[in-house]
Amino acid sequence: MVLADFMATALIWGVPIILAALGEMLVERSGRVNLGVDGMMAFSAAVSVAVASITGSPIPGLIAGGLAGLALSTIYTITVVGLKLDQIVVGLIIALTGLGLADLVASTGHKIGPYIPYGSMLHNILVAMTVILPIALWIILYRTPYGVELRAIGYDESIARERGLRVDLVRAITISTGGLMAGVAGAYMAFVLYNGRYFSGITGGWGWLAIGSVILGYWHPVGVALAAYAVSLLIVTRPLIASELGLPPTIVPITPYIAVVIALTIVSIVTRRKPSLIPPKPL
Repeated sequence: MVLADFMATALIWGVPIILAALGEMLVERSGRVNLGVDGMMAFSAAVSVAVASITGSPIPGLIAGGLAGLALSTIYTITVVGLKLDQIVVGLIIALTGLGLADLVASTGHKIGPYIPYGSMLHNILVAMTVILPIALWIILYRTPYGVELRAIGYDESIARERGLRVDLVRAITISTGGLMAGVAGAYMAFVLYNGRYFSGITGGWGWLAIGSVILGYWHPVGVALAAYAVSLLIVTRPLIASELGLPPTIVPITPYIAVVIALTIVSIVTRRKPSLIPPKPL
């Protein structure tokens, strides 16, 4: 029973990482990388709390949070897909801009609003999404014409264009979907994990953990969800790690990030020695 409660707690805390990671997985499957996930989550968290504070309900706030992530992803689409600007630079700019815009929104005074209680219907729906989405995305990617088109575009853009595939349109759709999911992830952090509060640095770099989970999950929906869930396990076990291993208090908060870096290093070494294991890379 204790183990089951622990696993459930990890899932509850892992929802934002799983949602953001699945959204980023779609973006990278289309052949692009959006490094702005953390900023998108922070901006969405601030907007969602502000809207919920004004309306008195978390539901409009949740919708506004998703739209906030969508808005920043639209900027990415226009600049990277439309204007062909460097995706890494644009992603980093969005990451930093999102953090700044989040604090700007919070400076209006709307930092506390209604929250989504544990076990409520809305909360259960959001948690259930993290279980249903990986399977749904697996079906879409591997059992539908759209999924085949998406993976073909990510595998080789030039051949995809020669075959008449809708490269820019498909990328715009996946980037928008990724932004929407990052927005919901940020709103979830504010409404569920922090009881309807926004504060500077609310994401704590979880957007970067989501990006790392995409690589650890081998760009597969189920693998990405499991990798993100494993990261959430590390997050909820930080107190246990501190007591059992006797780590300094300054090290304990960053143990999930250290573990992800180590895991990514191992993956890099393995794929370098076995090129056949290298998945399709974003262009």
